[in-house]
Amino acid sequence: MERYDGSVNICATVVPNIGEVDLLTIDFIRMKKHTHFLDPRKNFQETVIESEIRVDPLTQSTGRIAHFSKLDFPAIDVEELSKQSLAGGFCPFCPNNVESVTPKFPSDITKQGRFRQGEAVVFPNLSPYDAHSAVTVVSRNHLVPMQDLTATRLTDALEASIQYFRAVHQRDKHLGYGLINWNYFPMAGASLLHPHLQVFATDTPGNYLKLEIEGSRAYRQQTGRSFWEDFLAEEKRLNERYLGDTGSVSWVVNFIPFGFIFDVTAVFRERLTVLDLTHDDVFSFAQGMQPVLRYMQDHHIYSFNLALYPSATPEDDVWVHARISARGSFNPAVHAADVGAIRHMYNEPFAMFYPEQVAEEMRPLFF
Repeated sequence: MERYDGSVNICATVVPNIGEVDLLTIDFIRMKKHTHFLDPRKNFQETVIESEIRVDPLTQSTGRIAHFSKLDFPAIDVEELSKQSLAGGFCPFCPNNVESVTPKFPSDITKQGRFRQGEAVVFPNLSPYDAHSAVTVVSRNHLVPMQDLTATRLTDALEASIQYFRAVHQRDKHLGYGLINWNYFPMAGASLLHPHLQVFATDTPGNYLKLEIEGSRAYRQQTGRSFWEDFLAEEKRLNERYLGDTGSVSWVVNFIPFGFIFDVTAVFRERLTVLDLTHDDVFSFAQGMQPVLRYMQDHHIYSFNLALYPSATPEDDVWVHARISARGSFNPAVHAADVGAIRHMYNEPFAMFYPEQVAEEMRPLFF
């Protein structure tokens, strides 16, 4: 069996000890590519540019890292953005409107009509994604900059969402996959600036989570071990992308980002479904989000997507994990989107920053 171990360029052979079963390993495969051209920036001298194709150790999906030019993201006037978002004079999620214009749950879900915790409020989605579909408003404030996404606010929003999942499970005796996702600010796809989560229970986990489930099951069948336990152990051993732990949650910069900047994954150790998550688990996650948010602020990154990936049953063998994908623009001057043909048409992630470099810069914020 051959693999690229960490950042070492030389391909190493993994040989099991005598008497051991030939088990699968956690492989971080990198295929380096080199482009030669005559560079006008160097008086047309021959130049070699390196890029990489990487293979996800669980799903075997590929992604590319290329064009390592430095990008500077301009500071965004979020106050002005907020004013523009309220130019029409109406936001359905603001406190003076949410009670009158958002729907309520039927009494067999909750007799109170909506779920609440702290500032967070959960109500049915007027444009549902599935039979059970809700929206969680994170805060009473219309504008919530990253520095105001406190651990308390995040905990309340997530726990209010989990209350909804528990009610669905109690009514139907089956939850399916409890999915939570977030488009924070317009670059991440938010149509409303007021921060809110999309929350829905479904029997259809989505294409990526389906691949993770298939990979996790296959790993268990062939090794008798949890992929997620071995994955975290290997990331900690390599210490290239591992960031640290906050309570029961482990943090890693993704080997293959979905976005062109970076992705960070938080793994809830030994938790399989959203109903397994305790208050301490959720608060540990919310605490770990703080250094990730600080890093984005420091680099003028003002938008992100967040998604939760759970199992539906223990047989799925996926530990609950959340992925945070930083969003920006290739060229802010012309408002260029950060998703082009490679990502949108080929479903091939494309990044412009080495995850290992991002981890090196972000890691000190965790300690």
